Amino acid sequence: MDTDYISYYFSPLVSMWFLVLYATMAIGSTLNNRAPVLVGKILVSAGAVTWFMKQEWLLQGLFDILGRIARIHWSAREWSFRVNLDLWIVYAGMLTAIVVMKIQEHRLTEHPHWPFIVKLGLGTSGACFVWFFAFELYQESKFTYNRWHPSISFIPILAFAILRNGSVVLRSVSSSAFAFIGRCSLETFIVQFHLWMAADTKGILLILPGTQWRPLNFVLTTIMFIFVSDQMAHATTQLTSWICGEGTKLLPLPATAHPTTGTFRDLTPVQPNQGHDSIPLTTSNGHTTGKHDERSSTSLEQDTPHESRRWVDRLAEGSALPSRTAGFRVWPATEVARYGLQTKLFIAVCVMWIVNVLW
Repeated sequence: MDTDYISYYFSPLVSMWFLVLYATMAIGSTLNNRAPVLVGKILVSAGAVTWFMKQEWLLQGLFDILGRIARIHWSAREWSFRVNLDLWIVYAGMLTAIVVMKIQEHRLTEHPHWPFIVKLGLGTSGACFVWFFAFELYQESKFTYNRWHPSISFIPILAFAILRNGSVVLRSVSSSAFAFIGRCSLETFIVQFHLWMAADTKGILLILPGTQWRPLNFVLTTIMFIFVSDQMAHATTQLTSWICGEGTKLLPLPATAHPTTGTFRDLTPVQPNQGHDSIPLTTSNGHTTGKHDERSSTSLEQDTPHESRRWVDRLAEGSALPSRTAGFRVWPATEVARYGLQTKLFIAVCVMWIVNVLW
């Protein structure tokens, strides 16, 4: 559409952070099972990225190279602003993931004080939400708040995650409307510049002339906006399947499932008189099994391989499930050897580079 690609900054921003996260974990990956080393790698990565993004001359030099090689003309100042606005939120997520894994590894959820910790976390998260909304509402302008955002943006995100997972009731409630929007969230970000706003986001798109019809105009453009975003999401899925293949990706079986028969059994030992209810589990052939099924328990100890044990145990031992799929294929099997996914992506990048230079 002959627009500046940096206007859709969210897409390259996500790609950049994916590569940063991947590089952080890939360098010295054999030491990732050591928490102090992993935390050190994350801190070094955060420091390096922060230093690079604060040096605008380095970013400008990189963009000058892209301009000469591929005719990509981006504003270093604009890109620096977008990256620095959420500079540390990715690293906050990585550190949170380590904390969660260590909680599961050391079975802290089984500690007698864990219910109190959960209640304390819920109360603290609720207070953080109240403080955050009050803080941002009392800022003079969004430019004033922008100076605070990189340092405090993790607070409402972690607070929401804790509240969302704080209890069975909170985890079981969901919104169909939000889930629908979530499935096309990337498309809504891109399409908003063309079906909701105008003049490079400086104006409002009017399909009905006259300012007196602006409420009705807002309703009509919103309906169009959501519909087109949903259709674009379906088109994106189709394009992805054409590029990466149409194979169905299989998720690993649950920890309570037999790896070959799919039979579900209770693998968690429950001591008697502990106040636990016995919940029978239905097997694939219609029978039920539970903690009182001695035959199932005996056979389970004999034939349960490593993959079907509790995933927390596997995590504690540093092991992982093997991949159950050989990868996605979009072309016939006879062509896979000649044209793999990496080859197709390389050809696509070359074609886009040639078109961009000639354009």
